[in-house]
Amino acid sequence: MKPLALTMQAFGPFGGTESVDFTRLGEAPLFLINGPTGSGKTTILDAICYALYGSTTGDEREPWEMRCQQSDAGTLTEITFDFELGGNCYRVIRSPDQLRPKLKGEGFTEHKSRADLYRLDSDGTQENGELLVERKVKEATDYIKRLTGMEAEQFRQVMVLPQGQFRKLLMADSKEREGIFQTLFQTSIFKKIEDKLREESNDVRSAHRAKQTLIRNILEESGVVGEPELAEAIDEASGRLDKVTEARTEKQKAWQQADAALRE
Repeated sequence: MKPLALTMQAFGPFGGTESVDFTRLGEAPLFLINGPTGSGKTTILDAICYALYGSTTGDEREPWEMRCQQSDAGTLTEITFDFELGGNCYRVIRSPDQLRPKLKGEGFTEHKSRADLYRLDSDGTQENGELLVERKVKEATDYIKRLTGMEAEQFRQVMVLPQGQFRKLLMADSKEREGIFQTLFQTSIFKKIEDKLREESNDVRSAHRAKQTLIRNILEESGVVGEPELAEAIDEASGRLDKVTEARTEKQKAWQQADAALRE
């Protein structure tokens, strides 16, 4: 995934509208968000994660808690995030539950959370693009999960590293790291192959045990204790078979001679 643009409105410490143009970074695969304490560094990561998955990077605050308390009552808390993935550009617009002034009369009304997802056109504009999801929060999140191939927790550990979280990634146990690396390097196909080979191996073992049981049963029924005794019995039977075959051949010759004499 490549971030293109981020617009934060009444979100975190930003009472108004703040925009970040990631295209100015060029083709750099990694970038550092730097600044003094309280300047909103983590908020940028929170906004990206919230736009995609509806939760913040630390997953410690509810989305509605991210509304800036200093913002104007009529300013809607909303995140717009443009990103490129798989050769396509997308835009997700997401807003949490919040109160806003009524359009008519006094007082407030509840704005329900919503999420819109677009596939932008070749010029990167929304107007001529394709509306993939309209207003539905869960449907938009599920669609983005399919696009990225990652759950929110995996995205937080792999794509964004807020303060204090890098050590958590390094200290993750082997099972957690395995899940992360499987997602990063798409190793699920090898896991499927391993499982298939294990299944076939178990089938071969089961068939082998069944054949061994069958052999033991045959040996017991024939009164033979083990394989050496079986080999000896086979040799003895082969000797008898040779004698019977030889006698049959002689009888057949005698019959042929008698038949010829009868015809003559």
